[in-house]
Amino acid sequence: SNPRMCRASPRAASSQATGPPAAPPPPPPGFMDAVKAGAAAAAPAKADMGAVFGEINRGAAVTSGLRKVTDDMKSKNRKDRSGAVPAGASSAGSAGAKRPAAGASKARGPAKCELKGNKWMVENQVENRELVVEAASPKQTLYVYACEKSTIQVKGKVNNITLDSCKRVAIVFDDVVASFELVNCQSTEAQCTGACPTFSIDKCDGVQLYLSDKSLGANITSAKSSEMNVLTPGQDGEFNEAPLPEQFTSVFKDGKWSTEPVDHSGG
Repeated sequence: SNPRMCRASPRAASSQATGPPAAPPPPPPGFMDAVKAGAAAAAPAKADMGAVFGEINRGAAVTSGLRKVTDDMKSKNRKDRSGAVPAGASSAGSAGAKRPAAGASKARGPAKCELKGNKWMVENQVENRELVVEAASPKQTLYVYACEKSTIQVKGKVNNITLDSCKRVAIVFDDVVASFELVNCQSTEAQCTGACPTFSIDKCDGVQLYLSDKSLGANITSAKSSEMNVLTPGQDGEFNEAPLPEQFTSVFKDGKWSTEPVDHSGG
């Protein structure tokens, strides 16, 4: 910051010319008495603070002299603090009290396993290991929604299979004309024993996809998903497991973007 500029007043200049400045006037009467009185008042305050620290150093003994709180003295047992809402409470407050708590689980609908037209509906099945869907036509589709800890077997050829918002569900199916889709699912196992041209995985965590010899040429598309593994037939009936990439790197080269999966093999 810039230094402040000071200028001498004409009176100061004349005093410097005539001789040294005069001595300052004496303090007003009673000034020293007031100073002594203030020092005396501060002494008890220091003594009081010393007593406070002394009590703290006593540890658990500090609370020995406190009065015990009986049941009738607690707020929940006092009639004047019952917590009841008065009759004149505002409607806005009542509406807020009826609002469900954040994170409350969504009510589950009734369990279904039925055919409507050409669409099979399997919904809200929990711990059902004996679900069987028998497709009578390749035009039929299967939609599985909000199922948990269940196993589904699909017999016959269907046009499309979709699993939506399912947890710990296993499904085994034969042939699919169009595609098999997983959306918002967790810990899902799917096994194709026939042919399926397309597999789609979207917003899923924990997918085990078993392919047959007829579906090895399938196209697998994934987005916003993790822990995806594909198992293909090997020798002696064993399956070979391979993870699907979750991370990618993009490079702008020769006027266009090139994207490749990140290799974590270390090779």
